[in-house]
Amino acid sequence: MKNAAKSKAKLCIYCAQNRPSSDFSDEHIWPQALGGDHLPPFWRTNEVCAQCNSMSGVFVDGAFIRGWAGSAERTHDTDQYLSLEDPTKSAPPPHYLGQLNHSAIRSDEIVDWWAGPCGATILHFRPKETEALWSSYVGGDPRQNRTKPGRAYIALASDNEYWLVSALASFKNHFKRDARYVVNLTAPPEWSAFRNVDRNDADQAADLLIFDSITEAAKAKKSMPARQEIRTDAGHRFLCKLGLAIGCQLLGTKFTLHPDGEVLRRAFREADLQKRQQIPIRGSGYFDGRGSPIGILGWPGAWVLLVQIIRGTLALVIVSPSKMPMAISITADAILIGQLPSEFNEGLV
Repeated sequence: MKNAAKSKAKLCIYCAQNRPSSDFSDEHIWPQALGGDHLPPFWRTNEVCAQCNSMSGVFVDGAFIRGWAGSAERTHDTDQYLSLEDPTKSAPPPHYLGQLNHSAIRSDEIVDWWAGPCGATILHFRPKETEALWSSYVGGDPRQNRTKPGRAYIALASDNEYWLVSALASFKNHFKRDARYVVNLTAPPEWSAFRNVDRNDADQAADLLIFDSITEAAKAKKSMPARQEIRTDAGHRFLCKLGLAIGCQLLGTKFTLHPDGEVLRRAFREADLQKRQQIPIRGSGYFDGRGSPIGILGWPGAWVLLVQIIRGTLALVIVSPSKMPMAISITADAILIGQLPSEFNEGLV
């Protein structure tokens, strides 16, 4: 009986394949990195196989969260939620400024430039990606970063104890696997998470020449060249995944086999932008809805998620912390929509 239970097949809503029940895992429909753990159980499902869960987490959720848009949104309004009593709880993620363009950077490395709390300057030296796919991911290929840690340096801009602790906590939280060096402060021995710089070390000396050039440019009020790769289709696949999962939560797992579910699934799984543009999806991505009046639903530092029947269509509307609206049509099938409680006419936030 135990073996039979393990071999029982389930329908995966993300790939529409029947797989052994033992292959399924817990999936955050709305990602943990954007606050998914704070949502009610509706926003999690165990109807996704582990392979699809992993694929989605890295290539769909991850592409949005670690892209320019997701990175910028994660830092928006965080100053409104600082703890005035405990600076270690006031460690907002640093702002990404781009990949530094400097002649002294090694050919096999990339240097990411970040701004930490209260004006701290951070440089992250890491191996160059081996695949072009990761060029739009802020901080590069997350898998490579786990196996090949880099070197991160911080120069603090304030000697105020609160901001000093806050900046160092942010630095430690964001660069978990890398060697962390403090440039302009001597870290006491008990600060085991940080290292003091050694300008007599050849590798560190080369890094610090690049770091010093930024400091000198700032003092001279000169700009430093940096680049960011921004995808114009930011959030498109992510929205289709959300629409598919919500449709299955509300209408049953067989929604993935419904024509509307199939369209969402195809678009969610299609990595090629040109091919995806041929799939008839109704919605608007991160850069498509600018100026929409739905932005009035924005909430400082939070993502607003609205599921509502709008003019005969079940839709998901998202408003980012910076009040950028996104939306996806889930289904316009009147028979399916007729199964939903009347509260969806008003909308659930």
